[in-house]
Amino acid sequence: MNEFIAIDFETANPQRVSACAIGVAKVCNSKIVESTSYLIKPIGGHKPFLSKIHGITEDQTFDKPEFGELFPKIRDVFNYPLVGHSLFDKQVINALSNHFDLGLSFKYIDSCAAAKNQLPNLPNLKNCKLKTLVEYFGLPAYHQHDAEEDSIACANVYLKLHEIEKAGELQSLEPEVTAYTKMVMDILADDIVSYKEAYELLYWLEDHPVSAIHYKDVFSKVKDVLDDDYLDQFEALEMRAVLHQSLDH
Repeated sequence: MNEFIAIDFETANPQRVSACAIGVAKVCNSKIVESTSYLIKPIGGHKPFLSKIHGITEDQTFDKPEFGELFPKIRDVFNYPLVGHSLFDKQVINALSNHFDLGLSFKYIDSCAAAKNQLPNLPNLKNCKLKTLVEYFGLPAYHQHDAEEDSIACANVYLKLHEIEKAGELQSLEPEVTAYTKMVMDILADDIVSYKEAYELLYWLEDHPVSAIHYKDVFSKVKDVLDDDYLDQFEALEMRAVLHQSLDH
C-alpha cells in the first residue's frame, strides 16, 4: 500500500474517548509527504498518571477544541486507509465517532499485528512495541508518546513491513515469472508478435491473476490491441515494444 495515513492518539484518562492529542503522517508513493499534530480538550479530564507518560496536562488543553470541533479540519484524514500501531487508535476513533455522532467509516491496519505476522523471529515479538520495530529496522530515533513523532515512526515501520510483504509476493511469483519469461522470449524469437501469440498471452495472463497484476502494462496493452478482435501491424509493433520492456524489469 503506497498511500495511507499513519495515526496516533494520546489519551488523558483510561476512557478511549478521552483523546488529548492526535498525530498524523501522510504517505504518498511510499514516502512521508507531511505530518502534523493537534492538542484536543479531552472528555473526562486528565489523570496525572497519563500526563506523566505523555506530558500533556490540562493547562495545555483547557482552551483547545474538543474532537467534535476539530473534526471538520481533519475530516479528510479518514478518507485514507489508516495505519496505527495496535488496535488502540482504532478504538479511540470509534469511541470519538460514537460520542460526537460522526458516523465514521474507515479502513484500519494494525501495524503491530502485521509485524507479528511478517517477522516471526523478531526478538520480544510478544510485545512488538513501536520502539522495538524502529530499532529493528534501524529507523531514526523518535520521542515516544509524542503523537506526531509516533505517527511518523508508525508510518516508517509500516513502509518497511510493506517492503517485506512485496518481496515475499515476488518470491512466491518466481515460478510464474519463469514461465512468463519463456513464453515472451518464444514470442519474440522471430521479433514478430502474431495474432495467435497475442491471444495465447492474453489467456495465460487471465489464468494467472497475480502475474496479470505484476505485468499490468502488458496485460493492459494486450487487452487493448485485441479489443476489436484484430491485430494490425502497428499494434503488433506496440506489443513487441511492451514485451521487450517487460523483460528488462
